[in-house]
Amino acid sequence: MPSTDTDLRPIPVGLARDHDPEVIAVPGIDIGPAELRGPAADAVVRWLRDGVRKVVLPDPVDLTVAGGAQAVDTVRRLVLIRELTSHGIAVDWRLRLPGEEEQEWLPYGHLRPPLELLPPPGTGGGDPAGQLADWRKAFYFDKCTYRRGPGFVQVRDRRSGRLNLITIDDPAYLAVLDQLMDGADLTTVDLDIARDFGEEGLVTKVGDLLVWLPYRLRRWPLPSMVV
Repeated sequence: MPSTDTDLRPIPVGLARDHDPEVIAVPGIDIGPAELRGPAADAVVRWLRDGVRKVVLPDPVDLTVAGGAQAVDTVRRLVLIRELTSHGIAVDWRLRLPGEEEQEWLPYGHLRPPLELLPPPGTGGGDPAGQLADWRKAFYFDKCTYRRGPGFVQVRDRRSGRLNLITIDDPAYLAVLDQLMDGADLTTVDLDIARDFGEEGLVTKVGDLLVWLPYRLRRWPLPSMVV
């Protein structure tokens, strides 16, 4: 990732104060175009405070990019969707998966479902519409989240259909987690630790970058005795 925010290209977005398409024409609801500059987490908190309840990403999240600036942009869009899902803000987005496996969407199934799944360039097979239908049917909040405590991070992951509870308390692992939160170059992280995270499905690779996938749990979606 670029070393400073000034190195980052702006990411175009559209903002609205309501997610209901039937009220978008009401004066003051459609805020209009804007740009993501700097960390996505900071922008989402600011937008939420300003009354934003829906964000539109005109450009797709393309997981097939090879690297460079395109990979940086893709990771930033993916982080933005993660943070919007965390705060319960609706988002219209499209996703291009790198392959055509039947359940390739599963690592991202805790995020708000996109409007469209796009096939990889030069391919015509697969069933993106069917995968998207499965994603929408299986989606719920708190599917893969994390929470922070003093000296640890706990991940609750239900993407496989069962609860996988992971507690991370090794300082070296916590340091790599923090590196990956907004995306980091492969050459800058401890690859053994990143590989352990990858085996649990907690990170994904975009070009030569790695990025953390679970979103932060802001509130329990169910009574505590159920969770």
